[in-house]
Amino acid sequence: MTRALRRRAALAALAATTVASLACSDPPTSGGGVVVDGNGDVELPDCPLDALDEAAASGPVPVTLWYGGLTGKAKDAMVAQVANFNAAQDVVELKADDQGVDYDEVYRKFTSAASADTSQLPDVVYLEDVQLRALADSGLVLPAEACMEAADYDMTEIEPAARAKYSVDDVLYPGYMNISTPVLYYNKAHWAKAGLDPEDPPDTLDEVYEVARALKAAGVSPRPMSFKADRWFFESWLTGVDVDIVNEDNGRSAEPTEATFDTPEARDLMAWLTKMDDEGLLNPFADTEGSIDHYLALITQDSSMLIETSTASSTIAATVSGTITAAEAGVDFDESVIDKSALVPGAGALPGIEQPGQVFASGGAFYILNTSDAPQQAGAWSFLEFMLQPENAKLWHTGGGYLPAVKAVNDEPDIEAFWTDDLTGVLLFPAVEQLADADPDRPGPLIGPYNDETAAIQGAMESILFDGADIDAALADAEATVTQSLERYAGE
Repeated sequence: MTRALRRRAALAALAATTVASLACSDPPTSGGGVVVDGNGDVELPDCPLDALDEAAASGPVPVTLWYGGLTGKAKDAMVAQVANFNAAQDVVELKADDQGVDYDEVYRKFTSAASADTSQLPDVVYLEDVQLRALADSGLVLPAEACMEAADYDMTEIEPAARAKYSVDDVLYPGYMNISTPVLYYNKAHWAKAGLDPEDPPDTLDEVYEVARALKAAGVSPRPMSFKADRWFFESWLTGVDVDIVNEDNGRSAEPTEATFDTPEARDLMAWLTKMDDEGLLNPFADTEGSIDHYLALITQDSSMLIETSTASSTIAATVSGTITAAEAGVDFDESVIDKSALVPGAGALPGIEQPGQVFASGGAFYILNTSDAPQQAGAWSFLEFMLQPENAKLWHTGGGYLPAVKAVNDEPDIEAFWTDDLTGVLLFPAVEQLADADPDRPGPLIGPYNDETAAIQGAMESILFDGADIDAALADAEATVTQSLERYAGE
């Protein structure tokens, strides 16, 4: 038995006990198959690429993929990628199973299957970025970097911010990433009605406040800023001013053991949100699974602007489909279009505490599982390698609303036309620029018990905005809760 096969057998035996660390804050018991020697050098596990051709001699190798959290055009892109891959070759037969409309639903099914019987697991799983640390620690994942190394794939072809985000101990774990970032959507028609420049969205939170005051004073929208109390925005704003959510360089240099987000910057941020709410400038919503009320506020004109994921571009574009064209929503705004539509969508960089566009890559990612047989692992890599080709990765951008994880997509001949002639592309372009400018040295927090962190931060945000809780006390309690969770996860 080879070293790689021995490791996979051991990991399979351990999975029933280690999977508990995926769903809660118990300490992990495995390191994902990556070995770090005394000098800090990383030894990757074997990626059994040679196993594919031998197994395919008797017919296509079956490979299963679980995914979820994809709806509308994003799901259409997933279905198309699978169909295109199967049509392009006859060595692997990929079957993709939709496990739910929400990332959390897929994750629950994944952890349930792993704890019951690892043979029930797929060969590839698509999960949210927040599960990265727990997946790496669990030993259930074959790091895709091992396959990239075996296949001589040049990882520098992947956007630096994406590589940094999805690496643990300088090892890249997923083989492909559907990247998104938060952006500002706004109604250009409302800007014009309030005497604002429709091509000048706010760059900072202070400017958001001033714009919201102008919109409300002009009677354009009753609560100008639609806002979902999501920890993602909280993390993005703080990371943009070099405030870490946890210690150990935001969990990037070592396992974090302490939460660090209760800072003057965080308290000022929550004070800003409270001020906006108190003055009737904020339209706040709880982060309820499946809710779209914060979208509807923009569509029904109760609000004039919305902070949301860049992937919402296709949803917003579909809302005004057949009403206005990409040119009418693009630059050189013509106010006569207001006669055709009450919503003329625009998009801008995420307004920051100090400057715009301070984001890190987020979104879903595709992981090869370490519990599969060698031919299935090699077949899983062949699908991910297929999607890494620029002409295929392009579909996730133009059809799925995600940002290009592969740099060369931006050079594809029809991409510039997509950014100017397609309304979804017009709305996506500010996020494309954000990702290209994102600092790889600030890839966001890397946390094992991320569910605990999310619950604590969003609980604090909601208690402050909806229950009038004291900002200092709410943030202090949330930080203490996350620290306790980190300590349990680290086994302290």
